[in-house]
Amino acid sequence: MGVANKAEVERQLGVLMSRLDGNEANVRSAIPTRKVLRCHVADLGADWYSVVENGHVSQPSEAPPNGRADITLRVGSDDLVDLVEGRISFLSAFTSGKVKVDASIVDLLRLRSLL
Repeated sequence: MGVANKAEVERQLGVLMSRLDGNEANVRSAIPTRKVLRCHVADLGADWYSVVENGHVSQPSEAPPNGRADITLRVGSDDLVDLVEGRISFLSAFTSGKVKVDASIVDLLRLRSLL
């Protein structure tokens, strides 16, 4: 597979955030306070941001929201697509280094419970 383009990555991130947003009770339980998520896709030189607040997850935006990112996912474009489409699990992508997470250990464990 070639490198997924920006439009495809943004579409896939939208699918992922919608999936999380549709799971309000679990999101509220896993991430009880406001968190800013940043997804850094190095091969595209792009970042997308979503805000988790009150059990809801905003659609991804290239414009950073107020506040610093609490959780940063670093992932290649093709790996992101594979992750969202279910070809790889978050745990296997994380342990193999395909996804890197910059977050506190508590936030990492909370995020893992959702993905």
